[in-house]
Amino acid sequence: MRPNKKVYFAFAVVILAIVFLVAYGFNDKTMVYYSTVKELKARGANAVGQGFRVSGKVIPGSLQKAPDRVRASFDITEEGERLHVVYDGILPDTFKENMDVLVEGKYQANGEFKATNVFTKCASKYEPTDAQETGGMETGTN
Repeated sequence: MRPNKKVYFAFAVVILAIVFLVAYGFNDKTMVYYSTVKELKARGANAVGQGFRVSGKVIPGSLQKAPDRVRASFDITEEGERLHVVYDGILPDTFKENMDVLVEGKYQANGEFKATNVFTKCASKYEPTDAQETGGMETGTN
């Protein structure tokens, strides 16, 4: 093969690889999408056993943790609908009631959502604690 043909061949392989990656990247299975609680409930029996990512806000007072802290349940709400979530795992450190979360898992026939992953929304504004505001030193009078 002549040197020019090798360059053209290598260029063609690179172009085909890029086309393949772009086409695969737009495949529905690789798209990251989430449903609201209302959208999930609207699917009814068709949603049972299917995998979903569902967004919602944790309802204050609904969080229940097992003594070993490896199992938790809580309710999320969005657009006036409520969904009971059960999670076998350790919740993220940033997890709090009344915050936006994204749960990933399967909708069960009994109406609860069996989560395999729980993600929390990061705060958009940094809010230091009192100790951080004072450089780690306690404030007081002499």
